[in-house]
Amino acid sequence: MTNTKSVYNLLNLAFEMKIFFATFLLISLSALSLSQTPKNILLLDNWTDTTIISGPEDIRFNEIIGFEFEGEKYAVIGSNEGAHILKITNNSLSFIDFVPGKYQHITAENRDYSIYQNYIYAVCDEGSSSLQIIDFSYLPDSVSVVYDSNAHFMTAHTVCIDTLNAKLYACGTNSAAMKILDLTNPELPTFIADFNGVSYVHDCHVVNDTAFLNCGYDGLRVYRFNGAMPILLGQLDFYANQGYNHSGYLADSKKQYAFTDETEGTKIKLCYLDNFADIKVDQEFGTTDFNDYIPHEIVLLENLLFCAYYNEGLRIYDLASSPVRELGSYDTYPGNSNFKMNGLWGVSIFENDNLILASDRQSGAYLFYFPIRELEANLSTETFITNIPFIDQNRILIPRDYLGETDIFFTISNSNGSIVYDQENYLNWVQIPLNLSAGAYVYGIYNTDKELLEGGKFLIAN
Repeated sequence: MTNTKSVYNLLNLAFEMKIFFATFLLISLSALSLSQTPKNILLLDNWTDTTIISGPEDIRFNEIIGFEFEGEKYAVIGSNEGAHILKITNNSLSFIDFVPGKYQHITAENRDYSIYQNYIYAVCDEGSSSLQIIDFSYLPDSVSVVYDSNAHFMTAHTVCIDTLNAKLYACGTNSAAMKILDLTNPELPTFIADFNGVSYVHDCHVVNDTAFLNCGYDGLRVYRFNGAMPILLGQLDFYANQGYNHSGYLADSKKQYAFTDETEGTKIKLCYLDNFADIKVDQEFGTTDFNDYIPHEIVLLENLLFCAYYNEGLRIYDLASSPVRELGSYDTYPGNSNFKMNGLWGVSIFENDNLILASDRQSGAYLFYFPIRELEANLSTETFITNIPFIDQNRILIPRDYLGETDIFFTISNSNGSIVYDQENYLNWVQIPLNLSAGAYVYGIYNTDKELLEGGKFLIAN
């Protein structure tokens, strides 16, 4: 690493320092003057449809999930009219097809989706609705509805599929707290059982017959559904900062489970699953202004948690640090509202591609970039293994331990002194979201007092 004196020598050789610093300071202060400045998350695209008649609070959209088919990436986002199928190509969202919901109305505010094989299973929690099964095997051309019936239930709040056992779990139906269907024939679900062990199941996360049930004010339940009768494995009736137990997510290792309470002033809860019979909340975390806001849906990896926060946008948390720290944020609903459930609703990720999908109730589908793969692999050690002294093959600044947790500012200039990139950053890594042409460049890293922490030259070869 270059020392301070040699850094200044390098910078002076490249361009006049005061011109560079004044320009950078102006840009950085302009960025700081904006409220809700995005932090470490890059917006790639936003898809919306303003022809949809909006309901109260200008609400049009709800759930979003991503899926892959024959090497391509897609998304389905719900609206008060039905399901909109989008394709992800070259970091952009494009509309493919639309499936009208059986119930279409401005009051159709909650739709939910789950993927099994080449099918989307769609439910709605309002009106004269149905279970719809959408075949997407003809993508990228179109999709088709192969099942549309209320034979098992008319309304449901959420739907989850245990893909290992071909079972569909419909939560909060009009006829049972939760209904379980057999998907041996994926186009013709058959009845297995009604579950009424609690008064209402708002949502669930099921893996290999083990179901984490979010039961509203009755808290959390964990059941095993692999026999004639469900077996209660554990429950969490009372816990600190408790509200309406909304939804949760189980990490692939099955060692961690996180959930949210859909109540103003509650935090995200993280549980370490050492013993189902003794489930407890091990960590709580949220936004700085958590007292005024509500966390909604989450996705949990081992080291990262992604949260769709009402009115506060997309939030990303580092679970490997103690206490948990916020890595990134992007507010899709920057306006002020007395209603506490506007803005971001759902979140879904493509981990291996560093892509995040999110749905905003007012403005539709969002596609973001965030270095999920690199951080998930390295947060535990906070080290990138590389032989490139400045940035790695993914154009990420290699972390410097001495930068710590303080805010930093980062800039790149060409050999003529023109700034080609600058970023306000909040970590000891920086993603450079552009392709630099061949040539010599100078970089600088500054603290909040605009003091140079590190700088130097690097080359981009043809």
